[in-house]
Amino acid sequence: MSKRPNVLLCISDQQRTDTLGFLGRTLCRTPHIDRLAREGTCFVDAICPSPICLPSRASLMTGQYPHQVDMMSNKDTIEAPPRLTDALRGAGYHTAYAGKWHLEPDGHPAAFKGREAELGLLDVHGPADAVLEKRRIDDWFDRAEGQASADYSAWCAARGLPDGWPVSDDDLRTRRTPSMSMPTPKRQADLTADQTYDGWVTSLALQFLDERPADQPFFLVCGWFAPHPPFKVPDPFFDMYGADTAPEPPNFGLQGGEPASVARSFYHALFEDYGDRWPPWAKSMAAYWGYTSMVDAQFGRLLARLEAQGVLDDTLVIYCSDHGEMMGSHGLWHKMAPYEECLRVPLILRLPGRIGAGRQVTGPASLIDVPATILAACGLPIPDVYEGADLLSADRPRYRFSEMRSLGDWHGIADFRLVVDNRFKRVWNRGERGEFYDLASDPYEQTNRIDDPTAAPDIDRLTTALIGWMRKTSDPLLAVAETELLARN
Repeated sequence: MSKRPNVLLCISDQQRTDTLGFLGRTLCRTPHIDRLAREGTCFVDAICPSPICLPSRASLMTGQYPHQVDMMSNKDTIEAPPRLTDALRGAGYHTAYAGKWHLEPDGHPAAFKGREAELGLLDVHGPADAVLEKRRIDDWFDRAEGQASADYSAWCAARGLPDGWPVSDDDLRTRRTPSMSMPTPKRQADLTADQTYDGWVTSLALQFLDERPADQPFFLVCGWFAPHPPFKVPDPFFDMYGADTAPEPPNFGLQGGEPASVARSFYHALFEDYGDRWPPWAKSMAAYWGYTSMVDAQFGRLLARLEAQGVLDDTLVIYCSDHGEMMGSHGLWHKMAPYEECLRVPLILRLPGRIGAGRQVTGPASLIDVPATILAACGLPIPDVYEGADLLSADRPRYRFSEMRSLGDWHGIADFRLVVDNRFKRVWNRGERGEFYDLASDPYEQTNRIDDPTAAPDIDRLTTALIGWMRKTSDPLLAVAETELLARN
């Protein structure tokens, strides 16, 4: 291929790697994503730079870690310059974004009221109102629509449809303070899949494809809300999987090796509210799989349009998710934990003639590598400030990192930093017990080996890598981390 490829980047929300049908880890079916993997390359061990929406998405767009761009919580303004789209636009690309940049953007502060915790807006820097700033998505993209749920609600009203924004359904929320979605599944009885928020977003992306300048390559991002809870799922996806097809995971509930803050955290309290027996969770898992299959169907609409336009094979297609979902493992609901269920994410690339077909690549990979990979595939230089690397290069990093900052006293977790290689995971939990897992022999992280003397060489090696990364990236927690990590915390 001599000309620069088009780029389609599709981002689901809160999708676990084990929902990918072609991997065969669960009964969840994803035929269109499976096709992408069959005709492209899947990085099966990919992680998110932070297991929470906007910090992870900030890395996905900037090629830097969240602490480097001041995006350690779900604030709604990326301060880093738009190097990715500036480079693409400078090379003649038309850039467009459809859907979730984040949950409630662009000047609709009333829609936040009572939802601050759900959106991650309760922040140690101040009250929620202080971060309800207008996003500067127009600085990044030539065209952008679908970022505000209020616009989707207006679209529903104009067509005589009930408001399909799932976060607004109080039946699916906890009565705790702060309010937040619960794992309770519910049928979306009044809308088809194409009338949901995610169907609306897909239709916007299809419109962008139809209306794009014919004489320019394009960079299009499609950001869905699903399968993020609440699990309000339309037919036929709500009943696609039975609860009896979702077996209890080996690490359901607390495993004993977690730091003490996990047991006292808000998300463990929500786990206990829903129940420490698997049957209710099995129903939720089945609905989650159905929600994922609905996203796959929307992704299929995009692939079909690219084929109809005759540009599919001229387009670098990337499918990923910002983070996963705990779903009761380690006694946790939701995300923001260092464990595999919410750390590992789908990451699949397709570009015939440039990317091998049917490959499953193991070893460290991260969403932070996506911007560098896009620029390299388009024949453009990678900025020196990028921490990510070209996934298609033979010289891939040995380690990848992830981080999280507590959202406040109500949250209850310890700040953490972690490093993974192709087998082990080392977690530093600020002020608490550290963690070390051999993922080859213990994929469900049931045995914390931080005090195992036989693991000391690998613990020390990964600890050195973690400190080195924190130093290189000017992590604000470097000093306290060095003190605690060197004490084998």
